[in-house]
Amino acid sequence: MADVDDLRAVWDIEPLRGLWEKARETLESPRQDATFRLELPDAETRDAVGSLVGRKMMGHGTRIKLTTLDERVRATRFRLSLEEVLEILHGRPVIRRTSESAERNARRERLTETVRAALAEQSVSGGWTDAWIRWIHQYGRIADEDLPGIARRAASVLARLALEAEPEVWHSRADLAARVGGAHQLDNGMPLSRVVLRAAALARGVAAPGNERERRELWERCGVVLDGVSATALTWALPLVGDDPWSRSVRQRTELGLPAHLMHLDLAAAPERLVEPGTTIAVCENPRILEATAQEEIRHPLVCVSGNPTTVTLALLGRLASNGARLRYHGDFDWPGLRIAGAAMKHAEPWRMSAADYRQALDEAARDRIDLPSLVGEPVPTPWDPALAELMANTGRAVEEEAVLPTLLADLRAGLG
Repeated sequence: MADVDDLRAVWDIEPLRGLWEKARETLESPRQDATFRLELPDAETRDAVGSLVGRKMMGHGTRIKLTTLDERVRATRFRLSLEEVLEILHGRPVIRRTSESAERNARRERLTETVRAALAEQSVSGGWTDAWIRWIHQYGRIADEDLPGIARRAASVLARLALEAEPEVWHSRADLAARVGGAHQLDNGMPLSRVVLRAAALARGVAAPGNERERRELWERCGVVLDGVSATALTWALPLVGDDPWSRSVRQRTELGLPAHLMHLDLAAAPERLVEPGTTIAVCENPRILEATAQEEIRHPLVCVSGNPTTVTLALLGRLASNGARLRYHGDFDWPGLRIAGAAMKHAEPWRMSAADYRQALDEAARDRIDLPSLVGEPVPTPWDPALAELMANTGRAVEEEAVLPTLLADLRAGLG
């Protein structure tokens, strides 16, 4: 190894100090220039620099190539690179800095690898992931040191969401957050909530939510409920089989002639098996049908979706279907009603929802001189009976569920099973 003191004695001299400083400055610059300009203020400096780089120096300045300078110092008896010489002369190593664009590219690659690894670990995939990663890089506002943890937690949450199909299972947002480190991790404004909702919007092909209502809708569309108490399922006379306190309390309401509004917390507290397999349960759209059923003390089990089904109603219907219950659905004969019916038919069979039933309702309304409202909106297909949508479009009249209440009550009194 070179004698450090000898090297300093030869090269750590005033005429060469400007050369070494400019060489270090150029090596450490993000621009990565190949040459640098060196001022030559006097003859002594010109002679010293010229002797080292191997050419006669003229004038008051010159350009020095880094590669030439490195070759010249390596060829001396010290056999060291330019960077090693500078470390000895200045007492610190040369730190090469990449350009800003190179730093951005390197950070992007690190971010992409980190997020992809987290998604792969949870088996989360989809055509939306590239756009999500770009969004995190540009707008996610996640510090580099926080990214691995956020990516892992986000992937863990996303693995439990219904990102493409309709939800089969419902999760509490607080429970999901608790799984990944804290009950408030998915609250509005939290970094984890922000990146998960962006992923959900991209996966679902919808705009990013901009207010509380839109955030709630997106969470629910992916199978997440924001709380366990606000949404309820309206029920009557459910023949629960459990002998536990919860089941007894619901049956007690029926004995008192009262419907039961079940919350997500109720379903969480309920036993896994709610009813016997083969139990026939009616499902209606309008709460008036359930109210009349209770008032007339008809003990046929009934669930009301109350218009568009709430998350807990969908969860309850799914639970009942998984228990082997036979669900029979009736709703309004209008386009929104048929849209709701189509969703309900995922778990249920039609109950007086055929073209023949619609024609009968029209005839009874005409006989009783009842004015029926006009159909409004876009037609909706009825795959369980294609003739129904065609007949409704041709007649242009809506039949609301209350208009056929006597018929429905007679069915329930006789038993749909």
